Amino acid sequence: MELVDQAVAYLREGFANINNPKGLLIALAATIFLGSWKQWIPVSLVAVIVHIAIEQLAPVLAGEGAAVILPDLTSESFWTRALVLFLGYLVIIGVFFFVKRLVFKGGGGH
Repeated sequence: MELVDQAVAYLREGFANINNPKGLLIALAATIFLGSWKQWIPVSLVAVIVHIAIEQLAPVLAGEGAAVILPDLTSESFWTRALVLFLGYLVIIGVFFFVKRLVFKGGGGH
């Protein structure tokens, strides 16, 4: 039961992390490129990569004179955050794609 509670907590946290303008725009763009449910997991993974890249490059692109700093790929906190983001994007992209298929009558593929 503890494992289920932890999984639900990760899903909630993922949704909370994605439920902002940046996350929703990334999810919307990913949904536009999503052609079928078979692509759902890979597209969600790419959305996580884009999300992390934007977070890392935002200070540089804002002209704050910051250097590009790569995330610490060896830390458990990085991978936990990536998992949380992945679960959030799975949920949001799944909902967006479901609505896209309903609205466009099969526009999402089979």
